[in-house]
Amino acid sequence: MAHEDIPILVVDDAKFSSAIIAKALRGGGFQNVRFTNNPLQALRSLEKRPAQILIADWMMPNMDGLELSRRVKKLDETLQHFTYIMLLTARDDLEAMSRAFDDGVDDFLNKAALKEQLLPRVIAAQRLASKQNELLRTNRLLRKKLRDLQTTDLVDPVTGLGNLKFTLDRLGDAIKHAETRGGAACLLLVGLNNLKEIQDQYDQSAVDELMSGMGAKLRQLVRPLDVVTRPEASMFAIITVQPNMENCTSQSFRRIFDNLYMHSFKTGEGYIPSVVGVSISAADSSTGFPAPKVFMQQAYRGLTHAFDTGVIHVQTYEPPVSGKAEIV
Repeated sequence: MAHEDIPILVVDDAKFSSAIIAKALRGGGFQNVRFTNNPLQALRSLEKRPAQILIADWMMPNMDGLELSRRVKKLDETLQHFTYIMLLTARDDLEAMSRAFDDGVDDFLNKAALKEQLLPRVIAAQRLASKQNELLRTNRLLRKKLRDLQTTDLVDPVTGLGNLKFTLDRLGDAIKHAETRGGAACLLLVGLNNLKEIQDQYDQSAVDELMSGMGAKLRQLVRPLDVVTRPEASMFAIITVQPNMENCTSQSFRRIFDNLYMHSFKTGEGYIPSVVGVSISAADSSTGFPAPKVFMQQAYRGLTHAFDTGVIHVQTYEPPVSGKAEIV
């Protein structure tokens, strides 16, 4: 930003010093300069149009420069903006100046040295304020990008499969399909029960190779229209719509368990065996259809049971008993 575009606000109730400031700034190429002799008016002006540099007299009636500085810094927090504050003073009280720095003041200028020192100090302030505001803008953009990624990023980077948000979205689609067109919505969870031991023994690159291999294997074992996802680090999900509940049994998906349980996957650090558990949850019009999160919770409880027993756990959806709320 060129000098002439830098917004500067001067708050001074003394006409003589205001005239010196105006002449020095305009002589240095600063054209976007506002003047007021009222601190409250200065605050209202900053609310409407922030400035990069505030030059204010320390001693003013109604509100001194320190109180103005404190209020400007609070306003900056609200606006996510940085205002470089320079106070004009005839004082040389170092202790008072130290306290003023704690209140947000960035610089002091003795009124007796206005002609000689104002312009170089403002040029230095302009550079610092511009960098600070550029950092704030960058930070805002990064936070927005992060929010956008959290909203739109649906892919697990290791396996290329959908993540938890994607899983819930596709599970909702399957439930809606079964509810409107008939059939049963079926959710399988395949959990890796020995992931902690594998992570303790192997580098992360080998663990990623294992999970990628498991994901690829699952895609080979399901039908083309079935959806395979990775909602958690140690878990895969398979979402499918079946003609009826009889197709959502342990026998129907036995091949998945048999092809993964104690199967060793090749990695850069050798073959790593997988100890898996499988949970199957199903719902149709006779049971009622749960919300995706509720369906996921039920399947997760079934997976815990599968880990404990070593067998495929199968369950149909059971609506919560009247008077007992389901935790979502």
